[in-house]
Amino acid sequence: MSLPDPDHISPGAGRPLLRPLRTTSIVIYATLVVLALAVPRALVNWSKNFEPNPAQELLLRRAQAAQTLSQHLYLDWPYVRGRALFLRLTGKKDD
Repeated sequence: MSLPDPDHISPGAGRPLLRPLRTTSIVIYATLVVLALAVPRALVNWSKNFEPNPAQELLLRRAQAAQTLSQHLYLDWPYVRGRALFLRLTGKKDD
């Protein structure tokens, strides 16, 4: 299928976004926050991989605080159950 003028495609149904970049940024950062709370162990492990310095220590403390919050609010239960199932099925041990 070829379009006669691909630079002038009429918009689809619905109202166009006023600020699409802002909306996209909000969706991306909200997704990162949800992932940080749903799988907090990954953020802690990631922050431990940096060279020790004040910024790394601050990041590690913040990641551990997010992990504690996630655990207290039981936001990480899908990850915990999924990991337990994976370890049981594969016969591996937790680190």
